[in-house]
Amino acid sequence: MSLKKYLLAGGLSTALVLGACNNDSASDDESADEGTDETTEENGSESNGTVSYTGEYGDYNVLSYDQVTVEPDPDAEPAEGEEEPSPTEIVLVEFEFTNNSDVATSPAEAFGMDFAVRQLADGSETTLDNLTMDVPEDNEHSDAITASGELVEPGESATAVVGYGPVDTSLETVLQSRENPMAEETSDPVDETIEIQTEE
Repeated sequence: MSLKKYLLAGGLSTALVLGACNNDSASDDESADEGTDETTEENGSESNGTVSYTGEYGDYNVLSYDQVTVEPDPDAEPAEGEEEPSPTEIVLVEFEFTNNSDVATSPAEAFGMDFAVRQLADGSETTLDNLTMDVPEDNEHSDAITASGELVEPGESATAVVGYGPVDTSLETVLQSRENPMAEETSDPVDETIEIQTEE
């Protein structure tokens, strides 16, 4: 009888030890998973709804996109044989810019060197023009638009808005980082679709 009790007690002790080891392993696995999730969030190029990119001329955090319709000048008369001018759609990009170059540079100039706003259609692409100066002065982003043309000293930062167009609202519009084969790659390429309001 005593031998049976001894064997039973030994079996229970072994089960308790193994159960404790399994719990420790599970806790370690959970901790490792949490660490992996945190690392992924820190190393990703997209966080808190912004797109982060380090280009040749600066560091960028793209904050938001907007759109503005610029009506044609009512006093402008079309040349003979030309159609009446139509409204121009311009996409606005708001971003934080930090100048990491050695010379003072405006956010608009640096943005145009490191990024392109393009429209895609049937395997082809069209690079849009910088139409920031065509945005009406009473636009809600007027202060940031003005800041886009002001020089930022090396190491300094500014929030700016630039405008690109004319936008064909029926086509896909994207923000893409420019390729520079001579520069060292410090960030993943940017290829971001910009949601455009289509004409009804």
